[in-house]
Amino acid sequence: MDNNSGIKKLRGYYSQFLYLAHRVKVRIRILIWKVIYDIYVGEGTDFKDMNYINTLNGPIVIGNQCQINAFCLMGPIEFGGHVLINHMSDVAGSAAKVIIGNNVLIAPRVLIMACMHNHHDKQTLIRLQGVYAADVVIGDDVWIGTGSIILPGVTIGTGAVTGANSVVTANIPEYSIAVGAPARVVGTRE
Repeated sequence: MDNNSGIKKLRGYYSQFLYLAHRVKVRIRILIWKVIYDIYVGEGTDFKDMNYINTLNGPIVIGNQCQINAFCLMGPIEFGGHVLINHMSDVAGSAAKVIIGNNVLIAPRVLIMACMHNHHDKQTLIRLQGVYAADVVIGDDVWIGTGSIILPGVTIGTGAVTGANSVVTANIPEYSIAVGAPARVVGTRE
């Protein structure tokens, strides 16, 4: 009995040590990013699995108490506080801005992009046609479902929900539930 409680205590200390080591690693990484990139990170924000950051087209501003597990962030981007971005998600401002409100949940494998290639002139190579760019705005208390794609120029209203694998090509009103490709409003939150 005494031996088991000693082992449990050691496991607890080990877990606390790992957590503190992770926090120190994150803080060092953020300090390095602030020197290299145009990035502001709020208090209590944590990063995991971040592979690519680009601030050549604009800064990245991340609010307090966020959990960022995104694969890629490309400025200009502004996040509010208490934002969760899950694994393998990309947020790309590039030629326009992505603005994400407070208390937003973004599931895994979500793509949010404020810029995409023009492709309407069949006489000109797509790569030579330039890009279409427009700000993406996501309100407070929004849930973006797994695998969703948010295209340039879209505003998702406060409290809205997008279902898994939705392709959001048009604005979604506040407190609406939208699903499909292209996403269509199918209900409201009550």
